[in-house]
Amino acid sequence: MKKYFNKEYLLANKDKILKAAVIAAVIITALVVFGMNNGDGEELVPAGTSAAVSGSDEADSEEDSSIAVVDVSGCVVSPMVVELKKGSRINDAIEAAGGLTKDADISAINRAAKVKDGDKIFVPEKGSGASASVSNVSDDKSSGSGGGGIANGRVNINTADSAELQTLTGVGPAIAGRIIAYREQNGNFSKPEDIKNVSGIGDKTYEKMKDDIST
Repeated sequence: MKKYFNKEYLLANKDKILKAAVIAAVIITALVVFGMNNGDGEELVPAGTSAAVSGSDEADSEEDSSIAVVDVSGCVVSPMVVELKKGSRINDAIEAAGGLTKDADISAINRAAKVKDGDKIFVPEKGSGASASVSNVSDDKSSGSGGGGIANGRVNINTADSAELQTLTGVGPAIAGRIIAYREQNGNFSKPEDIKNVSGIGDKTYEKMKDDIST
Protein backbone atom coordinates (compact mmCIF):
# COMPACT_ATOMS: atom_id res chain seq x y z
CA MET A 1 0.00 0.00 0.00
CA LYS A 2 2.89 2.32 0.65
CA LYS A 3 3.72 2.54 -3.03
CA TYR A 4 0.39 4.25 -3.75
CA PHE A 5 1.32 7.06 -1.44
CA ASN A 6 4.88 7.30 -2.72
CA LYS A 7 5.54 10.70 -4.28
CA GLU A 8 7.37 9.27 -7.28
CA TYR A 9 4.55 6.80 -7.90
CA LEU A 10 1.94 9.58 -7.79
CA LEU A 11 3.93 11.72 -10.22
CA ALA A 12 4.45 8.80 -12.57
CA ASN A 13 0.74 7.86 -12.60
CA LYS A 14 -0.89 11.25 -12.23
CA ASP A 15 -2.79 10.92 -15.53
CA LYS A 16 -4.41 7.65 -14.43
CA ILE A 17 -5.23 9.10 -11.04
CA LEU A 18 -6.85 12.20 -12.59
CA LYS A 19 -8.95 10.07 -14.92
CA ALA A 20 -10.08 7.90 -12.03
CA ALA A 21 -11.00 11.02 -10.02
CA VAL A 22 -13.00 12.45 -12.94
CA ILE A 23 -14.88 9.16 -13.43
CA ALA A 24 -15.66 8.99 -9.71
CA ALA A 25 -16.93 12.59 -9.75
CA VAL A 26 -19.17 11.84 -12.76
CA ILE A 27 -20.59 8.75 -11.03
CA ILE A 28 -21.26 10.64 -7.81
CA THR A 29 -22.94 13.52 -9.71
CA ALA A 30 -25.14 11.08 -11.63
CA LEU A 31 -26.21 9.36 -8.40
CA VAL A 32 -27.09 12.70 -6.78
CA VAL A 33 -29.13 13.86 -9.81
CA PHE A 34 -30.92 10.50 -10.04
CA GLY A 35 -31.78 10.62 -6.34
CA MET A 36 -33.25 14.13 -6.64
CA ASN A 37 -35.48 13.20 -9.57
CA ASN A 38 -36.58 9.81 -8.25
CA GLY A 39 -39.76 11.19 -6.57
CA ASP A 40 -42.33 9.17 -8.57
CA GLY A 41 -43.47 12.35 -10.25
CA GLU A 42 -44.48 14.03 -6.99
CA GLU A 43 -43.84 17.72 -6.58
CA LEU A 44 -41.99 18.87 -3.53
CA VAL A 45 -44.29 21.07 -1.46
CA PRO A 46 -42.74 23.61 0.90
CA ALA A 47 -43.42 22.91 4.55
CA GLY A 48 -46.59 24.58 5.76
CA THR A 49 -48.22 24.88 2.30
CA SER A 50 -50.84 22.19 2.94
CA ALA A 51 -51.78 23.77 6.21
CA ALA A 52 -52.08 27.14 4.52
CA VAL A 53 -54.41 25.79 1.82
CA SER A 54 -56.49 23.93 4.39
CA GLY A 55 -56.68 27.04 6.51
CA SER A 56 -57.89 29.04 3.50
CA ASP A 57 -60.67 26.54 2.78
CA GLU A 58 -61.76 26.64 6.41
CA ALA A 59 -61.77 30.43 6.32
CA ASP A 60 -64.03 30.42 3.24
CA SER A 61 -66.36 27.97 4.94
CA GLU A 62 -66.48 30.08 8.08
CA GLU A 63 -67.16 33.20 6.01
CA ASP A 64 -70.12 31.54 4.25
CA SER A 65 -71.62 30.36 7.52
CA SER A 66 -71.28 33.78 9.13
CA ILE A 67 -73.98 35.36 6.93
CA ALA A 68 -77.70 35.49 7.74
CA VAL A 69 -80.06 36.24 4.85
CA VAL A 70 -83.27 37.87 6.13
CA ASP A 71 -86.46 39.00 4.37
CA VAL A 72 -87.82 42.30 5.74
CA SER A 73 -91.29 43.46 4.66
CA GLY A 74 -94.19 45.63 5.77
CA CYS A 75 -93.72 49.18 7.02
CA VAL A 76 -90.05 49.67 6.22
CA VAL A 77 -88.65 52.15 3.73
CA SER A 78 -87.31 49.52 1.32
CA PRO A 79 -88.83 46.04 1.82
CA MET A 80 -86.13 43.66 0.69
CA VAL A 81 -83.92 40.65 1.40
CA VAL A 82 -80.85 41.74 3.34
CA GLU A 83 -77.58 40.06 4.30
CA LEU A 84 -76.37 40.44 7.85
CA LYS A 85 -73.63 39.04 10.04
CA LYS A 86 -74.70 36.15 12.23
CA GLY A 87 -75.61 37.49 15.63
CA SER A 88 -77.21 40.66 14.23
CA ARG A 89 -80.43 41.95 15.77
CA ILE A 90 -83.88 42.52 14.28
CA ASN A 91 -83.18 46.24 14.54
CA ASP A 92 -80.13 45.76 12.29
CA ALA A 93 -82.32 44.04 9.69
CA ILE A 94 -84.86 46.87 9.81
CA GLU A 95 -82.12 49.48 9.42
CA ALA A 96 -80.64 47.54 6.49
CA ALA A 97 -84.06 47.81 4.81
CA GLY A 98 -84.02 51.59 5.14
CA GLY A 99 -85.55 51.86 8.59
CA LEU A 100 -89.17 52.12 9.72
CA THR A 101 -91.84 54.21 8.02
CA LYS A 102 -93.82 56.73 10.10
CA ASP A 103 -96.85 54.39 10.17
CA ALA A 104 -94.95 51.35 11.45
CA ASP A 105 -96.30 49.57 14.51
CA ILE A 106 -93.36 48.11 16.41
CA SER A 107 -95.15 47.59 19.71
CA ALA A 108 -95.08 43.81 19.31
CA ILE A 109 -91.56 43.50 17.85
CA ASN A 110 -88.57 42.77 20.02
CA ARG A 111 -85.93 44.65 18.06
CA ALA A 112 -83.19 43.35 20.36
CA ALA A 113 -83.83 39.72 19.38
CA LYS A 114 -81.20 38.02 17.20
CA VAL A 115 -82.01 37.11 13.61
CA LYS A 116 -81.48 33.68 12.06
CA ASP A 117 -80.70 32.76 8.49
CA GLY A 118 -83.99 32.53 6.58
CA ASP A 119 -86.02 34.74 8.94
CA LYS A 120 -89.03 36.63 7.59
CA ILE A 121 -89.68 39.89 9.47
CA PHE A 122 -93.02 41.62 8.97
CA VAL A 123 -93.68 45.11 10.38
CA PRO A 124 -97.41 45.98 10.35
CA GLU A 125 -99.04 49.36 9.90
CA LYS A 126 -100.63 51.14 12.86
CA GLY A 127 -104.36 50.57 13.01
CA SER A 128 -104.33 47.86 10.32
CA GLY A 129 -105.15 45.09 12.75
CA ALA A 130 -102.28 43.04 11.33
CA SER A 131 -99.84 41.34 13.67
CA ALA A 132 -96.10 41.77 13.66
CA SER A 133 -94.23 38.53 13.08
CA VAL A 134 -90.77 37.04 12.82
CA SER A 135 -91.03 33.64 11.19
CA ASN A 136 -88.65 31.09 9.76
CA VAL A 137 -89.78 28.51 7.21
CA SER A 138 -86.95 26.14 8.16
CA ASP A 139 -88.14 25.64 11.73
CA ASP A 140 -91.75 26.83 11.31
CA LYS A 141 -91.49 29.00 14.40
CA SER A 142 -92.34 32.65 14.87
CA SER A 143 -92.25 35.34 17.50
CA GLY A 144 -94.22 38.50 18.08
CA SER A 145 -97.92 39.15 18.42
CA GLY A 146 -99.68 36.16 16.95
CA GLY A 147 -96.56 33.89 16.93
CA GLY A 148 -97.20 30.16 16.18
CA GLY A 149 -99.64 28.62 13.74
CA ILE A 150 -102.65 28.68 16.06
CA ALA A 151 -103.21 31.18 18.86
CA ASN A 152 -106.32 32.12 20.82
CA GLY A 153 -108.30 29.57 18.86
CA ARG A 154 -107.48 31.20 15.50
CA VAL A 155 -105.19 30.07 12.71
CA ASN A 156 -102.48 32.61 11.91
CA ILE A 157 -102.40 32.53 8.11
CA ASN A 158 -98.92 34.07 8.13
CA THR A 159 -97.26 31.36 10.19
CA ALA A 160 -99.50 28.26 10.06
CA ASP A 161 -98.14 25.16 8.34
CA SER A 162 -100.10 23.05 5.88
CA ALA A 163 -101.70 20.84 8.55
CA GLU A 164 -102.85 23.84 10.59
CA LEU A 165 -104.27 25.60 7.53
CA GLN A 166 -106.27 22.51 6.66
CA THR A 167 -108.22 22.83 9.91
CA LEU A 168 -110.01 25.78 8.26
CA THR A 169 -113.35 25.25 6.52
CA GLY A 170 -112.88 24.88 2.78
CA VAL A 171 -109.10 24.43 2.92
CA GLY A 172 -107.57 21.17 1.72
CA PRO A 173 -103.96 20.23 0.88
CA ALA A 174 -104.02 22.05 -2.49
CA ILE A 175 -105.33 25.37 -1.15
CA ALA A 176 -103.08 25.15 1.93
CA GLY A 177 -100.13 24.81 -0.45
CA ARG A 178 -101.30 27.87 -2.40
CA ILE A 179 -101.57 29.92 0.80
CA ILE A 180 -98.00 29.02 1.78
CA ALA A 181 -96.71 29.67 -1.74
CA TYR A 182 -98.50 33.03 -1.86
CA ARG A 183 -96.97 34.33 1.37
CA GLU A 184 -93.51 33.08 0.39
CA GLN A 185 -93.74 35.00 -2.88
CA ASN A 186 -95.55 38.12 -1.66
CA GLY A 187 -94.78 38.34 2.03
CA ASN A 188 -97.16 38.09 4.96
CA PHE A 189 -100.85 38.86 4.65
CA SER A 190 -101.53 42.36 6.02
CA LYS A 191 -105.08 41.55 7.09
CA PRO A 192 -107.24 38.39 7.17
CA GLU A 193 -109.31 39.27 4.09
CA ASP A 194 -106.12 39.37 2.00
CA ILE A 195 -106.36 35.59 1.93
CA LYS A 196 -108.93 36.07 -0.84
CA ASN A 197 -105.98 36.92 -3.09
CA VAL A 198 -105.12 33.21 -3.03
CA SER A 199 -106.54 31.26 -5.96
CA GLY A 200 -109.44 29.09 -4.83
CA ILE A 201 -110.55 31.29 -1.92
CA GLY A 202 -113.52 33.47 -2.84
CA ASP A 203 -116.01 35.49 -0.82
CA LYS A 204 -118.05 32.44 0.19
CA THR A 205 -115.05 30.49 1.45
CA TYR A 206 -113.73 33.53 3.25
CA GLU A 207 -117.07 34.08 5.02
CA LYS A 208 -116.84 30.52 6.40
CA MET A 209 -113.30 30.99 7.75
CA LYS A 210 -113.03 34.66 8.64
CA ASP A 211 -113.82 34.13 12.32
CA ASP A 212 -111.17 31.42 12.57
CA ILE A 213 -108.17 33.22 11.07
CA SER A 214 -105.78 35.97 12.09
CA THR A 215 -102.62 37.65 10.78
